[in-house]
Amino acid sequence: MDVINIATQWLDKLQQPDSVEFANLFTEDGMYVDPSWGLARQGREFVRLHHRKWHAAVPDFKASLERVLVDGMTAILLYEGTGTFNGEPLGAGENTLQPTHRPFKARAVIVLDLNADGLVTCCTEYYDRSIMPAGIKTPYADDPRGRQ
Repeated sequence: MDVINIATQWLDKLQQPDSVEFANLFTEDGMYVDPSWGLARQGREFVRLHHRKWHAAVPDFKASLERVLVDGMTAILLYEGTGTFNGEPLGAGENTLQPTHRPFKARAVIVLDLNADGLVTCCTEYYDRSIMPAGIKTPYADDPRGRQ
């Protein structure tokens, strides 16, 4: 099994609006953990919902892979995400974030744990939600690589 190939396929499907295809990368009881929002979604239907809500909020979302590290059946991806938060609100209740209509460019780290069949058992995604999707500039404006 090529863990790097599975990880890059996961990132490709993350960018696509087809939430069913994305959810099918997970086991039936797979988890999607998003600490930035305090979410842990379990099961393909909830993973599909998570993906659908993201694309409804950021319809032009793109991700550029910067690095993949593999340790056994775990892949760690570093990617740069871009888009504009001009779709539906994200979150619920007091934690609802209204569209800012601002573009963003931010880095995210994904930890994918895979089973023997190459399906995701758990995905944990780390990013700063004030940057992605809110579009508030990072405190690292002096990044020599020109990223914000």
